[in-house]
Amino acid sequence: MSKARLAIVAVSMLSVGAAAADMLPLKQGIFVPVGRACRGATNAEMVNYWGGNSSIGVAQAECTIKTVTHKGMTYTVTDVCKDIQSGDAIEGGKTVLTIASPTQFSMFGKSYRYCGLKPQW
Repeated sequence: MSKARLAIVAVSMLSVGAAAADMLPLKQGIFVPVGRACRGATNAEMVNYWGGNSSIGVAQAECTIKTVTHKGMTYTVTDVCKDIQSGDAIEGGKTVLTIASPTQFSMFGKSYRYCGLKPQW
């Protein structure tokens, strides 16, 4: 492989890595309210975070982070959301999260904990 081609491949890999960086310091996967068992949690109780520029989502919404700022453990996220079935825009906006660790955070007065990469029925 020529040096020029190798350089292009290296730059491409760096670009992909930079674009894929998580905007929130959370593990990717499913979170449920603290005190709720992972197994048997309903869709209404679960929220998710899939890394990159995805925001905290719920069962029927896909949300994308537009801006994020943080001071200490408090993150303010502004996102836009769409219905995953129709693709129609739905309410997004500002959300304030307090991230205690990669597996626990609070928002809207409720604390959530990590449950893994998929729901446990």
